[in-house]
Amino acid sequence: MSQTVSFEQIPADWRSPGSYVEVRPATRRAGLSSYAARVLLIGQMLTGTATAGSLQRITRRDQAAAYFGAGSAIAQMIEAFIDANATTELHAIGLAAPGGATAAEGGIAFAGSTSAAGTLAVYVAGQRVAATIPAGTGAAAAAGLLQAAVVANTTLPVTATVSSSTAEITARQAGLLGNAIDLRLNYRPDDATPPGLTATVTALSGGAGQPDLAATLASIAAEDFTDIAIAWSDSTSLAALTAELTRRFQAMVALDAHGYVGLRGTHGALLTAGSAQNSQHLSPIGAFASPTPPWIWAASLAGRASFHLANDPARQLASITLPGVLPPAPVARFIEVEQDQLLRDGNSTWNALPDGTVALSRVITAYQVSTLGVADTAWLDIMTPKVLSRIRFDWNAHVRLTYPRHKLADDGSPAAEFGDAVVTPRIMHGVWGNRCKLYERLGWIEGAKETVEASVFTRDASDKNRLNAVLRLRIMGNLMVLASVLEFEA
Repeated sequence: MSQTVSFEQIPADWRSPGSYVEVRPATRRAGLSSYAARVLLIGQMLTGTATAGSLQRITRRDQAAAYFGAGSAIAQMIEAFIDANATTELHAIGLAAPGGATAAEGGIAFAGSTSAAGTLAVYVAGQRVAATIPAGTGAAAAAGLLQAAVVANTTLPVTATVSSSTAEITARQAGLLGNAIDLRLNYRPDDATPPGLTATVTALSGGAGQPDLAATLASIAAEDFTDIAIAWSDSTSLAALTAELTRRFQAMVALDAHGYVGLRGTHGALLTAGSAQNSQHLSPIGAFASPTPPWIWAASLAGRASFHLANDPARQLASITLPGVLPPAPVARFIEVEQDQLLRDGNSTWNALPDGTVALSRVITAYQVSTLGVADTAWLDIMTPKVLSRIRFDWNAHVRLTYPRHKLADDGSPAAEFGDAVVTPRIMHGVWGNRCKLYERLGWIEGAKETVEASVFTRDASDKNRLNAVLRLRIMGNLMVLASVLEFEA
């Protein structure tokens, strides 16, 4: 019996002589479906050309200040992201401070008088502000010189005034975020307060209020993003983000996105914050007393992760650096046992290199227990949801592209044997096997032969138009721990 050929353009009863050829791609053995990372940053804005709450496409670093205001959290996030990843498609939403929000305040109080000229090095949110202090300068004059240096730097997230001998520092944007703006003296080893002058730092505090993140996420519910980083780490904002990420991962939505958030606090505070989350779609990263604000940590991590995991979703991010992120002073960094505890409570970890560069150690998700409250490591590493998202994306795209109008028959159907527009459970099982061979060659999965054999394809008993399947696979591991015993002969 001859093979049946299905045409999309040539009529079956055409009688006019001639040679007619349809042109269509053969996708049965196609490689991976085209996949592009698409990142969204959400943070607080000042004044700029962008409308608060509107989605903006970002292609240049200077758009950050133009759209959202220099020194705003969202502008800093954009700049940090581009420094970490200049090629991935980037979008941003700036939110205005809510009504009634208060701005965080702090300051630096001076006393004494300089016995020699020097440079006062003040760090605001990780940015160095240098004020030259001449010999014989008193406390009030020193406060004025620092105030002028702060005001002159329009990229800072703060402004400054002088009260007596104190440079009063106020966050530019009202809200909770201002409390996380680090203010300190002499971060670098060669920094030193001019002799004879003393300076006392009061940390910024008192900031209150944050925008409604849930409403913002609802406004872009149909937009496709692979990665989302937010500026806020309060429980309300994180609840809104994780709920949206969970919704996006559902089968009937399939707009998979992974979330990133920065945390700031002591080791105990980070353990508490991490253990309060349980999402396989969120990767918190934190530090104690880092000069760099947590929203920059989040944006930089999102930049690195979105780039490298788009290239290979199964490969760990260890040793990848976060440009522009400053680690705490050595005394405030977490030791190995503390890092291990963080990894058990939903926090990603990092190390500081000798030159002060921050390098990722292990990037995990906040997932810790099953829905029954049982400790579970199924979704521990960020690679797990990323691999599953890529495979689901590729499988769905391949099926839709290759079998858009096919009929469904039982195994052994003559129509499937002789027709090119009919599929059966066995045929689709073979297609899954071929895709798994591709995923295995890419190093995303292993043991494809066994997992494909264990996969199931069956026609629905009550719906002749439905094919049900269980797609089994085993994600490739990563070399993270090498445990050895070094024996010697005495």
